[in-house]
Amino acid sequence: MDWKSARFLLASTATVVVASQVAKKLCKYFFNFNKISHPEVVSDDACSEVFNIKNREINDVILFSDDVVRHTIKVPPNKDVTICESRELNCFKLIKYIKSARETLDVCMYLITSSEIAEQIIRLGQRHVLVRIVADSDMADTPPSQIKKLKEYSFIQVQTNNKSILMHHKFCIIDGPKAVKRKNILKAYAEKLNIHAQFMKHNVKQIKTKQNKGFVMSGSLNWSTQAMVSNHESVIVTSHPNIVNKFEKEFESLWVEDESAILSSL
Repeated sequence: MDWKSARFLLASTATVVVASQVAKKLCKYFFNFNKISHPEVVSDDACSEVFNIKNREINDVILFSDDVVRHTIKVPPNKDVTICESRELNCFKLIKYIKSARETLDVCMYLITSSEIAEQIIRLGQRHVLVRIVADSDMADTPPSQIKKLKEYSFIQVQTNNKSILMHHKFCIIDGPKAVKRKNILKAYAEKLNIHAQFMKHNVKQIKTKQNKGFVMSGSLNWSTQAMVSNHESVIVTSHPNIVNKFEKEFESLWVEDESAILSSL
């Protein structure tokens, strides 16, 4: 091989190597560019997914604030507390939590004026979620309260607190263990009274469903548009069993049992 041929071969090899490196860098550039240009592709668990529906291990803080902040902090032992601050996002999150009810929804709320939340409660009742609401007697009939509207539906149980002490709670319990157990007992009792239901129970294969873990939402927030749009408010959401249990006890202390109303709602 003469010198000219050797030089040509070396030049060709160098060109191929340089071209391959350039192509590699271009591919890397455009790949990263696409990731930057489409941030929604990157999973933002802190805000896109409020919680794991299946496991419902929830430790969340919803802050209604003027600033937009998205971050997650660690709480021992190895628990994530999600903080997402954006009024639009937080309204969506709040309703998503409420919509996640599968068996029961117990609400103890000083004021409910949000028509959007009232509609979600009605839809839950239509899906055979057992709904109980305790509201303050003075605020229940004050426009634009949604309590009167909710009372129109037989499958939603509403009671107003008539005690001399102000009912100023703002919490709800979703699929609380005691409430779910109560629902199952009442359902069994209703089926016992219904011969047709007994017949269907013996002739239709029963599907066992896994009970969802209950959780509670509590804070300064009334379920009102004014609070969600204009006020600085906070809501803590947790599935911690001890906390859920304490809120269930408080709800039961305010709820007056009425068997006839219960059975008609099943």
